[in-house]
Parts: sequence; structure tokens; C-alpha cells
Amino acid sequence: MATLSPLFLLLLFHHLAVTVTSIGVNYGTLGDNLPPPTTVANFLKTNTIINSVKIFDVNPDIIKAFANTGISVTVTAPNGDISLLTKIDAARQWVVTKIKPFVPQTKIDYILVGSEVLHWGDTVMVRNLVPAMRTLHSALLAEGITDIKVKL
Repeated sequence: MATLSPLFLLLLFHHLAVTVTSIGVNYGTLGDNLPPPTTVANFLKTNTIINSVKIFDVNPDIIKAFANTGISVTVTAPNGDISLLTKIDAARQWVVTKIKPFVPQTKIDYILVGSEVLHWGDTVMVRNLVPAMRTLHSALLAEGITDIKVKL
């Protein structure tokens, strides 16, 4: 049986080494006796290696709590806002009220449009997804916000 050379093993293990750039959690708010958002943000910053959080809405208290923490936040535009976000004026107003007050202090990297729309959404909502994403992206750019990505 042939033996493996040390160089081959080194290359093999080097190839298998994975660099983790982001460890994230979903931050749900459906529950009772939950700690305040500032307590959660401080705990994640000081006691964990978690550097990314996804929230299922655009809760201003949570978004504000992650200001100046360095933790990346992904927010979710609710399903009920999808048809509204297909109109540029409404999308700009949404950005002005829900995103712009927190940037750049809170590191918002992504806006997700809807939640499980492809699985649970009606056909009109599904049809509006891509137009809403495009319009929301245009609204972000119109407000001078260039580093937030829009995703499903």
C-alpha cells in the first residue's frame, strides 16, 4: 500500500481548511419575557462571536440597538409591504422612514423582501416580488444608500 507524502497531506488539509467570515442568528420576537433589544445586542457583541443578525421585520428598537456594534443586520420588508414597494414613491418613503434613520450607525447589509412568499404567498404577491426588489433597490440608490443589498 502506498503511503501519502507529507506535502500531499499538507495540501489536502490546507484545501479543507474553511474560513468562516460570518456567523449569524435569527432574532425572533415571538415570545414572552424577552430581554430588551439593547441587552440582546450587547450580549451578542460582548459574549459571542456572532457577527450577523436577521430580523423578520423592520423593528426600529432592534435596528437601533445594533448601532455601533459592528454586527451586521438583515431586515425584512413584511409581505404586506410587497405591493406597496413596487411604486417608487412608496418605496422611497419606506426607505426614508424604515432604513435611512439608522444608517450608517447600524450596519444594515441586506433587506429581504417578504418572508416565505414563494412558499405561502398568493400569485399576485409572487408576481410583485421582483418589481418590488428592483424598486426598493432604486429607492435606496435615490436616497444615497449604496451598500445595502436587496434579496429574497
